[in-house]
Amino acid sequence: MPSTTRRAFVTGTSAALAAVAGCSGVDSASTPAHWVSVYLGERDETHEVIVAVDDGDGARLFEKQYRLSDENEADEHATFPGSAEPETVVVTVDGTRFERDWPGFERRELPCDDPNESGVELWIENDGDGDPTLRLEAGCRRVAPD
Repeated sequence: MPSTTRRAFVTGTSAALAAVAGCSGVDSASTPAHWVSVYLGERDETHEVIVAVDDGDGARLFEKQYRLSDENEADEHATFPGSAEPETVVVTVDGTRFERDWPGFERRELPCDDPNESGVELWIENDGDGDPTLRLEAGCRRVAPD
């Protein structure tokens, strides 16, 4: 099943189960956020990085620019609304574009248990020739109760 169809099925099934359970809808204020963390894998390198997350219709949910270096090697847990349905992660490193699917339930780490937030860690690294590469890892972040 294509990822867009699979996600639509899961979303529709979740809504149907919520209705059967007596829920009138999803409260976006209580929906945990999604997050993006970016790390520099090679500490002696400097990279210009743009990270964007789009939904299935191509609408931009998140975008942030970074200048990663030894002095600024990470940016952790930049968030965007959990009510959004991320589909694609687009990362540009020094002009080289990488596109990855937002990780879904096919990853053993996901889905995150309530009230935890799901997100991605993006590791900017270099291959054997010194060209930039991207490693994406899915994860959950614990949210402390109010």
